[in-house]
Amino acid sequence: MWNPVLDMLSKEFYVSGEAMSNQLGITRMAIWKKIEALREQGWRIESGAKKGYHLEMGDRIEPELWRWRLLTQWCGKAEMFYQTEVDSTNRVLKQLALEGAGNGSVALCERQTAGRGRLGRQWISEPGVGLWQSVLLRPSLRPSQAPLLTFVAAISMAQALEKNEVDRVRIKWPNDLVLDGKKICGILNEVSCDPDTIEYVVLGVGLNVKHGAIPEGLEKTAGSLEDAGFTVLRRDIMVSYLECLERNVDIVERKGFGALTQTYAGYSCTFGSDVEVIGQSERFTGEAKGMDESGALLVEDPAGVIHRVMAGDVSVRGVMGYV
Repeated sequence: MWNPVLDMLSKEFYVSGEAMSNQLGITRMAIWKKIEALREQGWRIESGAKKGYHLEMGDRIEPELWRWRLLTQWCGKAEMFYQTEVDSTNRVLKQLALEGAGNGSVALCERQTAGRGRLGRQWISEPGVGLWQSVLLRPSLRPSQAPLLTFVAAISMAQALEKNEVDRVRIKWPNDLVLDGKKICGILNEVSCDPDTIEYVVLGVGLNVKHGAIPEGLEKTAGSLEDAGFTVLRRDIMVSYLECLERNVDIVERKGFGALTQTYAGYSCTFGSDVEVIGQSERFTGEAKGMDESGALLVEDPAGVIHRVMAGDVSVRGVMGYV
């Protein structure tokens, strides 16, 4: 829930009680009471006789602390849901979508108790160590194009991390982000549509920011920004991601996914690598040549035959263990 005092404190390093009193039209005593209520909720607010009040934000991600910074037209500007703990931000947004939540609505939390990844895999989502969030889209696309938004989310998060000076991020086809060879981010795309129209798409993204995000036993395959030497505030990533996502969704709606295939290729650690394709009825190795406008991976087998590999049908593993 939006709090005007918290909103003011998030925008300035120090804010005087007089300034808040004048802007909000309430007494200095009322301001003090609201400050005390925030402190009781766990917010660290310093006060000085001459300087005013100072909010220590740390790495907190409550929307009041960052939403005002968004330079977007619609992404992050509709429904904004935040709770410390939920079962799944995707599930929350799907329910909000059924209740009429608008394009660009967001759900985020500190901890998920039932987070899920691609192919039904569990996604560990502990508090304070990652960015667990979902965005609701109502795109002007055909239902057959909805899966492409998974690639759009991957590109957008890679760009958002670059904007926050995190380099070396690569995308493992179809949508995992890796850093120094370890997975740091997964994306789950859930769609509701009829044969002709997309009702909504929910894009869930889980990003490992700090070392504690890595479950025991997965240290060899999973990583975090902190493990790779990067310290970034989660709310800074959130702002950048929503801005990049809006820009890229708009591009796909206006020009088609082909306008982003080169951008995706620039981040790919799969293209040009030897891969093993594992399906229910086939298994072969080959070189990943690229991706077509439908999102299919193009793999050339040793006989020179090009196979179109769809993300939902197979698993693709790097022969050398990287992709």
